[in-house]
Amino acid sequence: MTSPDKSVPAGAYTGTTGGNISALQAVTFESAQASVLATVANAFSGVAGAGGNMNLATQNALNAAVNAQSNAGTANSTADAARGSTAANSTVINGLLATQKAQPGGGSVFVDSFDRPTLGPGYLTFKVGPVADLVVANGEVGLAQDGDQNSGYVVAVNTAHATETDDQAVSAVMGTDRSSDLAGAILLARAAADLSTFVWVVANRTTMSLGCGTRTGGNFTFTTWVDVSAPLHTGDTLTLDCVGNTYQVLVNGAAVASTTDTDKVQPIGPANRQFGFGSQYRWTGLRWSFSFNIAGLTVADLAAPAVSGTGWSLQCLSSVSAPSGEVRFPAGTFDTLRLPPSNVTIVDQGRGQVQVNKAGWYVISIAYYLANPIASPIGCDLWWAPGPAGPWAVLRSGYNMASGATNSAAAETFTVYLPAASLVCPGYSTGANSTITGPNTYFDGAFISY
Repeated sequence: MTSPDKSVPAGAYTGTTGGNISALQAVTFESAQASVLATVANAFSGVAGAGGNMNLATQNALNAAVNAQSNAGTANSTADAARGSTAANSTVINGLLATQKAQPGGGSVFVDSFDRPTLGPGYLTFKVGPVADLVVANGEVGLAQDGDQNSGYVVAVNTAHATETDDQAVSAVMGTDRSSDLAGAILLARAAADLSTFVWVVANRTTMSLGCGTRTGGNFTFTTWVDVSAPLHTGDTLTLDCVGNTYQVLVNGAAVASTTDTDKVQPIGPANRQFGFGSQYRWTGLRWSFSFNIAGLTVADLAAPAVSGTGWSLQCLSSVSAPSGEVRFPAGTFDTLRLPPSNVTIVDQGRGQVQVNKAGWYVISIAYYLANPIASPIGCDLWWAPGPAGPWAVLRSGYNMASGATNSAAAETFTVYLPAASLVCPGYSTGANSTITGPNTYFDGAFISY
């Protein structure tokens, strides 16, 4: 576009290599990225001290943002390239918003941007009809085109992850439109790990269907709750929200369908917190239709877990004999759970052996009291092992009370980094046999990484 004097304003579209659609796409994305990151930065200003301890979901989203920005900047001036960049950008934004949605309540976030050559072992797939397998290419997953001869679909449930609560939001960004006027992309929520029960939404370019289903062997049975007419395009985010017995379908955050399972047909509980997606193929005898590819999948808790965070608290209320030396606590020491463990595994409660599920920094406190004071140095140690099979070794040694004094108690707090699946337990050092007693003997730990 030119002004009346035929001069070209700076930044105007000219159809040339610096002012074509690819440049406009890059500018659009940079503006969107700046806005989203500014919003997320404000939302997380309270944890600015966490520094580089960024959670995995946000890190994945930012990595995808770099790739999407690069693709946008090099895209040629075709509609397909522009739509591809739009889907990539939407995937980034959706991942960031899912993280922002779940973290205030301490819930979990799952993000999959399909940045790999195969679907991977974390998904269990089920096929209905003579269709090909799901394939991953260019950051999208969909049905392979070769080999499709009749109508059918493939669904994939993620068996490696589950939400921490029953209330969950499952979202997918629509990727390439493969003539999807007849075949629908599929979202799965509140699914059993074997897909014996599930809630799903099936959506094509113009219509959406929300309902629940069951699977027995190779047979699927469906109950449709509601059908609606609503447009769907490449780059749009399709979301299935599950809160209590109410289910809602949203496109780009706007509700398009809602229903309540008044008869409570769909099971709800810890065994129904998996999720997934699927792709459909339709053949009419005259023409074919593939559903939208899936360009990104995000899942977030919509409610706070019953116990937020990660940690444990063990206590001794009785008494145990403690031989001298630098050793781990005797069997049967910790006879009481002060609080239920959260996101850790208690391998041996009596000895205080705890296996962590998340890698990161932990604050761990140890304290013990003796039934009778002893004239010997005493102190606390933190032991660790890389796995249940060991070997055990002292990870940190605490301060020993002075020799010659009469000592009756010791306590120490350690801050340590623990790899995922490693174990920790408390230990002590003493120069004389003694008796450890409660109730002020405890072993507490909390995950502090963000």
